[in-house]
Amino acid sequence: MGNNVTRRNFFGAAAGAGALTLAACANNNGTASEDGNAAPDASAYPIDVDGDDVKALWTSEETRDGWIRVTNPNGAVIGVMDKNKIIQVDGLAFKDLDGNGKLDLYEDWRQTADDRAKDLASRLSDDDCIKLMFHGGVADKSEDATDPDFGLIEKGSVAGVSRLASDGDSYASDIEWINTVQGRCEKRPLGIPYMNSTDPYSSVGIPTGCGLAPLMDKDLWRKAGMWTSRAWRYTGVTVELGPQVDLYTNPTVKRLAGAESEDPALTRDFVRAYCAGMQSSWGDNEATEDLGWGSESVATMLKHYVGAGAIETGCNDHVKPGKYDVFEGDNYDAHLIPFLDGGMNLDSTTGEMASVMPNYGVAYSEDEEYGPLVGGGFNGKQLSILRNAGWDGMICSDWNIIGPTQRGLDNLTEQERLKVMFEAGVDQYGGKFYPESHGKPAFDMIAEERGLDEASKMVHESARRILKLMMNVQLFDQPYCDRTVAKEFFESEETKEGAREIADKCIIMLKNAGGAIAKDGMASKPKVYIPRRFTPASAGGSSLAPAVPAHADACIDETLASEYFDVVTDSVGDPTGEADESGAPQLQESDIAVLGSDDLSDVEYAIVRVKNPQDAFDGYSGNDEPVFDRATGGPIVWRPVSLQYRPYTADGPSVKKVSVAGDILEDGSKENRAHFGASTYATNESDLDFVISVRERLPKTAKLILIIDASHPMVMSEIEPYADTILMDWNEIPDDSFLRVISGKVEPYGLLQYQMPKDMDTVEAQLVDVPRDMDCYTDSEGNTYDFCFGLNWSGVIDDDRTKTYKVAPLTEPETEVRPDKA
Repeated sequence: MGNNVTRRNFFGAAAGAGALTLAACANNNGTASEDGNAAPDASAYPIDVDGDDVKALWTSEETRDGWIRVTNPNGAVIGVMDKNKIIQVDGLAFKDLDGNGKLDLYEDWRQTADDRAKDLASRLSDDDCIKLMFHGGVADKSEDATDPDFGLIEKGSVAGVSRLASDGDSYASDIEWINTVQGRCEKRPLGIPYMNSTDPYSSVGIPTGCGLAPLMDKDLWRKAGMWTSRAWRYTGVTVELGPQVDLYTNPTVKRLAGAESEDPALTRDFVRAYCAGMQSSWGDNEATEDLGWGSESVATMLKHYVGAGAIETGCNDHVKPGKYDVFEGDNYDAHLIPFLDGGMNLDSTTGEMASVMPNYGVAYSEDEEYGPLVGGGFNGKQLSILRNAGWDGMICSDWNIIGPTQRGLDNLTEQERLKVMFEAGVDQYGGKFYPESHGKPAFDMIAEERGLDEASKMVHESARRILKLMMNVQLFDQPYCDRTVAKEFFESEETKEGAREIADKCIIMLKNAGGAIAKDGMASKPKVYIPRRFTPASAGGSSLAPAVPAHADACIDETLASEYFDVVTDSVGDPTGEADESGAPQLQESDIAVLGSDDLSDVEYAIVRVKNPQDAFDGYSGNDEPVFDRATGGPIVWRPVSLQYRPYTADGPSVKKVSVAGDILEDGSKENRAHFGASTYATNESDLDFVISVRERLPKTAKLILIIDASHPMVMSEIEPYADTILMDWNEIPDDSFLRVISGKVEPYGLLQYQMPKDMDTVEAQLVDVPRDMDCYTDSEGNTYDFCFGLNWSGVIDDDRTKTYKVAPLTEPETEVRPDKA
């Protein structure tokens, strides 16, 4: 469309516009004055639209997804469903979000995100602000819902979590869904769009935080954030509920696999680089041309603030046995480092983390040194540290903290708990949308105690912070997705190559006895045994963990492996097990025809893949109400969390007999959560037996290559002696990455971000809030599996990364915290 088009004749010409190639990244947040599109003074608004004689400087096209893309010269790209929302001022195009036929300050992409958010917040009523303060979702599941699929949008919800995990197969339907959501939001009185968030998930073959940590390479971390943000933004995600940056200084804590490391400096640098990659848009595929907030930006929400890696029991903090974070080593301040020194000092022009999510747990101290004994989302003293450090981002609670997962407010109603949460400084409540039944009563209680002006100021400040995040990611200007752009991205060789580079280097080589694998060491296509591993059926319990039938999969993809090796594997016969609900017989382990020693006599290698020990109690000794022991169904028994395959009884010399933290019981005594004398076991002890069985059937000359998919540190002494080569990954590394390393095409690069303990007694001896304080395992080659250890073709890796991180752990943040900064 040419530049001779006026406001009057635009819409007739728009229909002929073509499709867009991969979108350029435009920074629309107040930089217009640098390129000629100067932002007017605030006193000029509202501004009248141009007359028909003013030439349009903008161009347009109608996308295949049904919305109109408008491009301004050196300015914002605008997306609308309704063409009547487009207005022209000074020859430029804007969205008339409130429908008043004029340009208001919050509608003007030439203004800064801060100023736009402030202007819009000032237009909102108290009730409007309260609606913004819920991260609730799209679907209305109430019994009287008239529009169950999108009903919460009609009721005013502006934010929610999607678990669609869009990829190259599902992007088209996911884009249709988010465009429908945003189209409905466009019709709202002020045009406030929808903030679509997601939990971290592996995209285009790039792992999430824990899987990326072994890189210890800020350039690769930044690129990982960039590729991930593109994949998410092209499919409608604008906020990551993460990364999870807790310091997992207690190696037994349930959610360790979601975070990066136990080390403060490593986690700090990961945050600085990865969040820079996510939040900035980049003008090149190397993530070096920083364009700041733009069309490919995804806002990050660092979690869980603060101390969730120091849970004394190792239990999941979603349930009451994981209630307390304990700082027995007086190391609380170190757990602030990823947030203060990392999140507030990103390696990009976006500067700081956009948002933070407090943790469920209680920072325990008998003298309330860390604030009242309540969950992180209610702890105003703890949250004030962020504000006193000068941070002005959005705080969103973890999910449903005023319900069953509340901590320390047992005697309050849900509305009263929400009041405490708001007063503590949380801007948005995660998990529900009930502004009328909960938000308004909480507001009224605050107004009654503090006065209406103070209550109104509080909710307007929260609204401003929420809107600023949305302005930064340009949701008000262009909230829509384009299937053409997404398709090109997912099918692009540049995308695939970028993901491969990252995933390949995340693999850690712990052992390589006798150079069992080497650079280009398998060029002759050797004979390799890839056994099949039987996995029993699982019942499933939710949409996130659906039922899975019994299956017998090869330890690594046979088709991919056959490109490198002459593959032999076990065969699987017809299922002969007990029938399922449909009457079909189920697969059982005896249906696998396992190759014996004679069959494997000429095999040169075996590739075996297992998980680290999976504790039977899953980091969870009991339920919330009533408390019971999962092993017996009777009264609770506090059990250890095991990091070994064989059964474990906690009766060693270092096992504590009295816990630091505990509830106050009815008789006034303090509950003892120590697990001395209790036993536990691994649900996958058979993985160890499986490795031993394969080793016994191999010829003595054959090399066993062991892949360990880890979710926790582990006691290596049980399994290491049976392997010639050990490769470890922490999160969803594709099979072809392992095959490139095993075949010698790619050199191992990863380093351990967690210590591997020599035994369970050193696990018991460590202080749960202190990093890197365990005695580590030394293998048959004389190598110690300590923090920062890893092998490459030359032996033990000793490079700039080990020199940077293999130093004494940090204990204090550098960022200054002062009350006068708030």
